[in-house]
Amino acid sequence: MTIFYEYKKHKTEWGDATRVKHPIWVKDGGHWTNSVDFTMIGVQNDVEEWYLPDTLNLLTPQQLEDRQVAIHTANPMMKRTDPSEEPVEMTEAEVRTAIQDWVTAKEAD
Repeated sequence: MTIFYEYKKHKTEWGDATRVKHPIWVKDGGHWTNSVDFTMIGVQNDVEEWYLPDTLNLLTPQQLEDRQVAIHTANPMMKRTDPSEEPVEMTEAEVRTAIQDWVTAKEAD
């Protein structure tokens, strides 16, 4: 079974600099970033031997799809039909299909 979750990067101190990076337990993350609250989607196989924090917002594939449609409504996802043309806004149906295809691919990994 595949687990989808929403998370944010962690703040770390590196010498005199402050940086943000993916938490060490994120195996496959950085997907479908929400530019409003800086959350992103991670994917984990539930048979992994390490702990996932129980504060994570776990998402079903349908919840993930609904999340992306809501984000698309506020900040439209774009696509290019041709590299030489300007990007155009995706339809809601295209967003749903993109998420469904991505989920299917991740579940097959």
